[in-house]
Amino acid sequence: MTAQDPASIHSLLDAGDLDAARAELSKVPRTEEAYAVARVKLELYEGSLPPLAAIQQLVALMRKKPDFPGAKELYQEASNLSYQTRQSSPAHSHPPPPVGEDDE
Repeated sequence: MTAQDPASIHSLLDAGDLDAARAELSKVPRTEEAYAVARVKLELYEGSLPPLAAIQQLVALMRKKPDFPGAKELYQEASNLSYQTRQSSPAHSHPPPPVGEDDE
């Protein structure tokens, strides 16, 4: 059995069919990076991955490949969810300002 392409799995997730998405993802090795965003999305939707952890995984993916398919959109969704569940803080959203010579 072969898994569906990542876009088809995203469609299942968007439709709320987590069981079918999980079944499809189980056919793909975890090392298959093309399915990374779909895995994060499934875990986020299931509640097994907190929004901030999802954001961290997505940032890591986007650092490797800035235009990773679906990563930016899911990042925004996880960020909104994090804010709605009050898990967000300015410290997570904005890096501290750089330290200048006068500040040391």
